[in-house]
Amino acid sequence: MMSDNQQNDNATHDSLMKGAPPSPHDQVTLANWREPGFARWSFSHMRQLLPTSPIMAASPPLDLNEARQDLGSMRFTGADGKDMTLDTFLRNSQTDCFAVMQNGQLIYDWFDGFGAPDRPHIVFSVSKSLTALVVGVLVDQGVLDVTRTISAYVPEVAGSAYEDATLRQLLDMTVASSFVEDYEDVTGVFMAYRRASAWNPVEEGHTTDGLRAFLAKMPAAGDGQKHGEIHHYCSPHTDMLGWVIERVSGMSLSTLFSQLIMQPCGTRHESYITLDTFGAPRAAGGYCMAVHDLLQIAEMTRCEGALGGQQIVPASWISEFRNYADSRAWLKQKKGEGPRLFPKGTYRAKWYKPGFDEDEYCAIGIHGQWIWVNPKRETVIVRMASNGTAIDTDTDRDLLCALQAVARAVG
Repeated sequence: MMSDNQQNDNATHDSLMKGAPPSPHDQVTLANWREPGFARWSFSHMRQLLPTSPIMAASPPLDLNEARQDLGSMRFTGADGKDMTLDTFLRNSQTDCFAVMQNGQLIYDWFDGFGAPDRPHIVFSVSKSLTALVVGVLVDQGVLDVTRTISAYVPEVAGSAYEDATLRQLLDMTVASSFVEDYEDVTGVFMAYRRASAWNPVEEGHTTDGLRAFLAKMPAAGDGQKHGEIHHYCSPHTDMLGWVIERVSGMSLSTLFSQLIMQPCGTRHESYITLDTFGAPRAAGGYCMAVHDLLQIAEMTRCEGALGGQQIVPASWISEFRNYADSRAWLKQKKGEGPRLFPKGTYRAKWYKPGFDEDEYCAIGIHGQWIWVNPKRETVIVRMASNGTAIDTDTDRDLLCALQAVARAVG
């Protein structure tokens, strides 16, 4: 069912940032950009709010083959047992972009709000999964070793939770830290993290030395917990991964992602990633890209790391998260932290394996961002949204029903 926030958003987003200047009611700022009613505009216009670094597309791009189908009238049953059409669900759930590829062909796309084929949209924590693809290439090249400690690459983290944790534990979210991923926090460590990454203004009485200084002080768990034992979701871990990548390569994450992933995948539109005020990339959540480009990267993972006649990410790296079966750390999550949607799931190298019947895997970002891959049905789906609520489990459960129904219908 559509929430009051969704109704308010659908009614007001057309007036945002119009006028010279916009009225105070319609002004999107660093203080309100994730709030209901403002997210619809900001998630497709991040470059106008934050410092960013460009991620160049391919030149020339790969052809995007099409075999169009009309899926909007397709009916499916939601998690609550109610029947609805795909178009109704997408329209009522603040979806901005929805695209489906089957056997390498674009068969359906859908846009609303400020979503458009050529407009980058922030993908939040799907960014984590994308960053991990870069790691896979660097591991294959011998630049990184997942068994080494983080401090071996970045000595500045000595004394923090990262000092004796390995790159593998960083990838799998099993670093033992006391960080609390609380999206509603306005006074604690998560708000300090947002200030450090330039995602929130620095209010009077507060200071920040930036994202890397924040990471260097990541607190250890302090309860006897050891690295590698428990899945503990912590966004800064992927920002730490971005720091490692930039340190060992001597290049920016945006340049590397362009050279190693975007260009080989034949993407068409320039993407970008948000930066803190000192130039550190928000590897955990700051990628912004056009929907068809993200779809092509997802298709590359479905094709075991290959696309356009070349191997882009090692097949062994893709297989690692597509076929990972050890759920022990995943199932040991602390009460209130998970598993939220996937009680039979696993997590490996920043990708989720839901544990469903058709061996699907996915990448997920707050506010409604998803990559969904069903290798059995050769189907890849990308959804970008602007939910005013960071976590909306009811909508996510309906979305999972929709994703599975679409894959069955086309594959």
